[in-house]
Amino acid sequence: MRQEVYADLYILVNTGMDLLCLMITAALLHRKILRRRAIIGALFGGVYALVALLCGFGGLLGVCLDVLAAFAMCMIVFAVKGESFLFLWKVTAVDVIASAFLGGVMTALYTWLNRLELPMEQLGEDGISVWMFAALATISGFLTAKGSMFFGLSQKTKSFTLEAVLFGKRVTLRAMVDSGNFLRDPLSGRSVIVADRKKLERILPIDFPKEGQMNTVHALAKKVRIIPTHTAVGSGMLTAIIPDSLIVIDRNGRHPCDYLIAPVALEGKAKGFDALIPME
Repeated sequence: MRQEVYADLYILVNTGMDLLCLMITAALLHRKILRRRAIIGALFGGVYALVALLCGFGGLLGVCLDVLAAFAMCMIVFAVKGESFLFLWKVTAVDVIASAFLGGVMTALYTWLNRLELPMEQLGEDGISVWMFAALATISGFLTAKGSMFFGLSQKTKSFTLEAVLFGKRVTLRAMVDSGNFLRDPLSGRSVIVADRKKLERILPIDFPKEGQMNTVHALAKKVRIIPTHTAVGSGMLTAIIPDSLIVIDRNGRHPCDYLIAPVALEGKAKGFDALIPME
């Protein structure tokens, strides 16, 4: 049976679907993505979909190629310097699951609309129009994201933006509230924000001590505090910085705060956020 395929329309539809899946993935993982990278990644997915259709990839080979294409798409959108391949595979898994949910919800919606026998030209034996497809995709994307959150793929997280000046240099961090962060300076009683060291590397002095090291030089002594830590696996020490200034931004505005900031290797343990604020 001969089938006509409009290449431009096919790429456009699949690009839109991939873009929607990438946005859902970013929302579930609490990751900010650049618009241009998302569009490029989605366009890559749209072109791949056309190539796969024309080449007739199927079976195990087709599944493997689909997964590799999803991985390449996620690399384009989510990869940053120092990010591990393990994280990218995690992102790819979420993207594939989101795509499966989205496709299933769209199929269900289309079936229900057909059963209603609505007098709409968009619903006919030959399929649906681009506009109806876009409407179904939008509704399905919303339901997929909300459904994923309901089933625990994403949890509502109280978050803030931090604007800090450390050693005379400004840095902006995305922070989430961590109810398990009880770190305090034993001398001043000030609470401690744990921040991803990678986000602070460009502003930390060359001689700033590594995590677990106490060889703080005299020039930094007035700007740091040694914070004892106690966990289930043992005790240790963190070097915390006294900020020149620190502003916490939430929906109610900007608020000066008196926290210390301790650089540590979070390594993806903060749901994609840059810092963990103690709950107070």
